[in-house]
Amino acid sequence: MSSPDTKTTVKLVCPRCGGQPRNHQVIAEHVDDWTDEDAGYSGRSTYQICQCLGCETFRFRHTSQCDQDPDGGVTVRAYPEVRTARYRAKPNHRFPDDVQRMYVETIQAMNADAAVLAGGGLRAIVEAICKHQAVAGKNLQEKIDKLVEAGLLASNQAELLHEERYIGNAALHELEPPSQKELELGLQIIEGLLNTIYVLPAVAKELKKKRMAKKTTPPKKT
Repeated sequence: MSSPDTKTTVKLVCPRCGGQPRNHQVIAEHVDDWTDEDAGYSGRSTYQICQCLGCETFRFRHTSQCDQDPDGGVTVRAYPEVRTARYRAKPNHRFPDDVQRMYVETIQAMNADAAVLAGGGLRAIVEAICKHQAVAGKNLQEKIDKLVEAGLLASNQAELLHEERYIGNAALHELEPPSQKELELGLQIIEGLLNTIYVLPAVAKELKKKRMAKKTTPPKKT
């Protein structure tokens, strides 16, 4: 394997730089031109060690091309492989640590296509919320109803949450993987719950504080 004569850069997705394509410098490479005489075609494989110009981590890049490919395209693989994140968590400093951890880990499970774990994670987020709100009950169904009694949820929100609970029950107790659509709907319900319990009350409190401050501030003299 040799070093390129010039500083060649290539685009690779970098998980350390936010999972976006970043410029990587090719540190070393080996080019293998090959011919299959029996089949009558040839191609090229290129193996490269690349370093991210942002975080400076290393990746291995392999490109291959065959003159028999109908579109003449180049196949590119990078290692370690990075799975494109389909879902992104929306962490908030207002979330309790346990709730935020379960929320982020559930998003990670959904991005890894671990449907059973993701379904269980959605249920675990609700359990973590109930624990943080000190809501008692012998099962999750009772705890959700107690959230309504405590004025933390409206009854129609609780109905949605019960639907999400069914998804988690099927995943954990029956080992039945939820569909992608069910997980997406469950995530919407959970994010709405987080917004209702932790975000909106805090925002309303901040707005009220600013409004009261304006009332007590004497007008400027002109």
